[in-house]
Amino acid sequence: MRFWLLTHTEELKKTTGTGKLIKETLGEYCEIIPWSRVTPNDSILTLSPKNTVLIYPNENDQATGFNSDTSQIENIIIIDGTWQQAKKIYNRSPYLHAFPHKEIQDMKSIYTKRRNQKSIGLCTAEVAIYLLDERDHPSAKSLRDRFLDFNQ
Repeated sequence: MRFWLLTHTEELKKTTGTGKLIKETLGEYCEIIPWSRVTPNDSILTLSPKNTVLIYPNENDQATGFNSDTSQIENIIIIDGTWQQAKKIYNRSPYLHAFPHKEIQDMKSIYTKRRNQKSIGLCTAEVAIYLLDERDHPSAKSLRDRFLDFNQ
């Protein structure tokens, strides 16, 4: 399983971002991709919708839904930024609409470094922890511990 963090450029400047925790924990199994409105990243463009899922609310009825089983998924795209930035990235990146969506529901964030803009919205690290836990991945505990220390 490989994580692709499609990251808003403003997020890269913040000390409160959690994407870097994922990269530091997973190393080569995580790529931080700065988002560009005019030049989509080739690595994201070459991912197959057959083994990739986008973690983002499915706002378009035409978009492909996704079975909750992620065991066959090789690539996970997480939009990394504030909720407003994530919505902007999604809306201005039509190539993302081709990927099946997975929405994580019924979880409440414990992230305290920023005011969460959605009552059920999770920070980037919480999303990765959730997905790693789904697979009983050995890095789940390490990322959770790092996140809890960072979140104090």
